[in-house]
Amino acid sequence: MSFAPISLDELNAKAALLSRVDKKYIVDGPTFEALSQRLEGDFLALEIDGRRLFTYHTVYFDCDELSLYEDHLKGRRRRFKCRSRHYVETGRCVFEIKLKGLRGRTLKHQLQIDERHHGVMTEQAQEFASRILRETYGRGLDRDLQPVLPMTYQRLTLAAKEGAQRVTCDFSLDFGSAGLADGHAIIESKSESGRGKVDRALRTLGVRPISCSKYCAGIGMTREVRANPFNHLLSRYYVARPAAALPA
Repeated sequence: MSFAPISLDELNAKAALLSRVDKKYIVDGPTFEALSQRLEGDFLALEIDGRRLFTYHTVYFDCDELSLYEDHLKGRRRRFKCRSRHYVETGRCVFEIKLKGLRGRTLKHQLQIDERHHGVMTEQAQEFASRILRETYGRGLDRDLQPVLPMTYQRLTLAAKEGAQRVTCDFSLDFGSAGLADGHAIIESKSESGRGKVDRALRTLGVRPISCSKYCAGIGMTREVRANPFNHLLSRYYVARPAAALPA
């Protein structure tokens, strides 16, 4: 791949896209290479200190009954996810709440947090989530959340040279006891309209969007839960991993 570089400040100024339309895809290695060739002339790659592939450690929060997962499983319009994210190479940590807005738009709100609070539902995070929910849905956070799913993956981020379009390419997604099958990547298109260049390119390659977040896939693979809408996707693209053997 020979994408020209873009800095983090330039990326955020050009395509922060905290209100956007997301589309997700899963592709194999040859399809990713073909997609990259189609995008190279129109996209730039995020580069920090000469690095383009970055490690993310994310912890998702839910209640004991996994009601946030159930809301996504049932496709409820007013649904949301809460997570904390550690950008491993830079040490930066944020708490995030992602909500579904009008016409299927994704709304993302971030709170900078200390690294020691990564993976912890602090009082500050609880108050932040409640405020965002009241402003968006007219109700606060009415349930106690706790960490339920950690995951790691590596991410390449692309931004279109023209217009506000962003693409993330996630590799080596690992939930501990399960993960994305080797040789596959999750592509997420983030644009103002949901009809970005990457969506058109993937369509020409015969790839259609999927409706299953990394959170739903992780819960479906690691918990004894109902996952009917995702079963075909999980069996095709995700694998269980044997537990590591204890030393003798």
